[in-house]
Amino acid sequence: MRTLALLILIVIVLVGAGVYYYVRSTGVSALQPPGMVEKFAASHAKDWLISRAASQPLPPETPGTAENATDGHTQYGSLCAGCHGYDGRTPTKQGASMSPRAPSLASAGTQRYSDAELYVIVHDGIRMSGMPGFGNAASSNEVWNLVHYIRTLPTGGH
Repeated sequence: MRTLALLILIVIVLVGAGVYYYVRSTGVSALQPPGMVEKFAASHAKDWLISRAASQPLPPETPGTAENATDGHTQYGSLCAGCHGYDGRTPTKQGASMSPRAPSLASAGTQRYSDAELYVIVHDGIRMSGMPGFGNAASSNEVWNLVHYIRTLPTGGH
């Protein structure tokens, strides 16, 4: 019993020392890329929260027609191009200076999201990431059409 208590104490001290070292060696600057631990934790938490939000009832999806994708392209130009770039693949200087960087919307990581998850990201935004929510600026149909446009972006290379 005494050995177990000592082992637990050693683990607590080592974890505490690791956390202390990490906090002391990390700053709040968005100019430096996040460390491996921060990136892992933030990415997994973000993906879990997006998945959870997308599993809730959402407004009905518009049909994925060429006309709706064209409307989504119009929405993209006014809402998204300022950070993600006109082509959706090359972030602007503003988008590249964010932490995390505005991603290529044609990337495998972005295209891996379901339509419902993309809807949630565009509608609600992602807190503390630079991605604003457009739910107050665009109707639910406009957000769905934007999702349809994102699906038309050529993939590969980014």
